[in-house]
Amino acid sequence: MPRALLVTGDDFGLSAGVNAAISAAHRDGILTSASLMVTGAALAEAVALARELPGLSTGLHLVLSGSEAPAASAPQSIPDLVDGSGRFPASPAWAGIADALFWRRRRAQIEREICAQIERFLETGLPLDHVDGHHHLHLHPLVFDLLVERLEEYGVRWVRLVDEDSVARSGAAVAPREVVPAILGALSRRARARLERSGRIGAADRLYGLRATGRISAATFLELLPRIEASCVELYAHPDRDGAQGRCEEEALRSPAVRAAVEAAGFRLVNTRELGRREAVAA
Repeated sequence: MPRALLVTGDDFGLSAGVNAAISAAHRDGILTSASLMVTGAALAEAVALARELPGLSTGLHLVLSGSEAPAASAPQSIPDLVDGSGRFPASPAWAGIADALFWRRRRAQIEREICAQIERFLETGLPLDHVDGHHHLHLHPLVFDLLVERLEEYGVRWVRLVDEDSVARSGAAVAPREVVPAILGALSRRARARLERSGRIGAADRLYGLRATGRISAATFLELLPRIEASCVELYAHPDRDGAQGRCEEEALRSPAVRAAVEAAGFRLVNTRELGRREAVAA
């Protein structure tokens, strides 16, 4: 039986350049799903493009850190999370530390913002096939527990875990470079146990793209795909026509050689809508 490969483009709705690259990578390449920033400057265009692409799964790219997109809630309703203009802290590390230190004050505000972004997504009329997180902050243990409750409430069947194994290393392991993968891997294993208790939400066995963030190319995929052993895998990228790296990632996703490597590795391309339906049947 073919293994399942999910390929996701992040930051859909952030800009016209991102929207164009994601759309083209789906039409002409291997990209199967897109994660929508619901307060992105190019949201309306992204929604219109997604409506023209029925095979493209769409999900929420939950923003709780970073200055790229503002909060969906009014700033005065979440004063501990954002500044007066509704912008989150640029550093996901700082946001995560603050969540832990001031959880009693921030819990209700984070829950309010999660719900606001989900509701903003539902207002687009697009299918909410999955949820993942900008800077992966959704994996913060306190945030993830809140998120799972909301996913159960809204009937969302798929979420991203960031469990990238050593297959993704290029060259010798260098300790400083392995800190973030190790932390996110530990958080993902904890999150997977929470999903098992839920029994209603699925996630890929492995995700790849973390160690190669900012330098993904066709060569990255060609080197990685034959080495993957997991049976259900997510690749994620940031295609964007407004920058050289984003254009390189779009080219990688549209490369005929990469598509051939997907097939040679025994993968079948799937999207989060299909995977979520499998979870619903299994539940």
